[in-house]
Amino acid sequence: MTDLGTYTKPLAYLGLFTLATTTLSLIRQATIFLRPSTLLKTYNPTRKNWALVTGATDGIGFGFAQELCARGFNVILHGRSVEKLQRRQRELQAEFPDAKLGYVVRNSQHVTADIDGVDAEVGEILGGGKLTVLVNNVGGETRPATLLKEYTFEDVRDTVSRNAMFAIQITRVLTRRLEVDAPGLVLNVSSVAAFGLPYISAYSSSKGFVDSFTKSLRAEFAAEGNAVEVMGLRVAEVSTSGYDVKSNLFVPEARVLAGASLDRVGCGQEVVWAYFWHWVQGLSFDILPRWLMLKFATMKLKAIRTNMEAKAKST
Repeated sequence: MTDLGTYTKPLAYLGLFTLATTTLSLIRQATIFLRPSTLLKTYNPTRKNWALVTGATDGIGFGFAQELCARGFNVILHGRSVEKLQRRQRELQAEFPDAKLGYVVRNSQHVTADIDGVDAEVGEILGGGKLTVLVNNVGGETRPATLLKEYTFEDVRDTVSRNAMFAIQITRVLTRRLEVDAPGLVLNVSSVAAFGLPYISAYSSSKGFVDSFTKSLRAEFAAEGNAVEVMGLRVAEVSTSGYDVKSNLFVPEARVLAGASLDRVGCGQEVVWAYFWHWVQGLSFDILPRWLMLKFATMKLKAIRTNMEAKAKST
C-alpha cells in the first residue's frame, strides 16, 4: 500500500507555491490601479498630436474624445451620422477651445471597400500633424439577450461587423501612418462578454476576436520592431445615454471609464481591466469555476430576456 504521508510535504510545498504565485499576480494587478500610468504623454510630448476614436458620438467613445482633449490631444471623431458628429465637435470645441478637431464618416455595421479612403481623409485633417493614437471603441450588441437561432442573417452580420470587422479594417488602413508617426498606440475596447456568455453569442464571440486581434497585432508590431503599442481594454457595465442603468460604484459613467482606460496605458499587459471595480468583479472569472460563473451570468441574462419579452408584449 502506498504511504500517503510520503507525498504530504511535496503537496504542501506545491500548495504554498500556488498560493504565493496567485497572491503575487493579484498584487501586481492591483498595483496597476494604485499607481495610474503617465505614459500616455509619450504619444503626445508636444501636445500637438492627434488621436482617432471610433464610435465617438456617444457613450464610451465620446468619453474617450473628452478625456483625450483634456490631456492635450487633438481628436478625430468617427461616426456614421454627419449631424451627430458636427454636434459633438461643437460641444468638444466649446469645452476645449485649444483642441483641433475633425471627423470621418463611415458605417461600422456595413463595412465596404471605401474604408480604404479613411487614411487620405485623416491625412487632410492632420495637415502635416501626427496620428499617434487609435481607439477602436465602436461596438455593442444589436440584439441583447437573444438566442442565436432567433438572429437573422443581417443581425449576425451587423453584430460581427460592428464589433470585430470594423476594428481590424480601420487599423489595417491606418497602420502605416501609425508606424511612420511612432511611437504610436492602439487601444481596443473589449468586454467581459469575451469570456463566452449565453444569449449574446454573436456579440460575445466577436469580443473574443477583439482580444485575439489585440494579442496578435501586439506581437506583430514587436516582431517587426515597430514602436506601436497595442492594448486591449476589458470593460463591464457602463452607464451611458440610451442605456437604462444608473451609475454606481460598479457601473461608472462613460467618461470615468475612458479616463480609467487611459490611466492603464503602459501597464505592460496585453488585455487589462480598464476600471478598478470592474477588475474586482472580474476576479470571479479567475477564481470561480466556469460552470458557477456561467450560472450567475445566465440568471442575469435570462432576467434581461424575460424583461424584454414582457415589454414587447405590453406594446
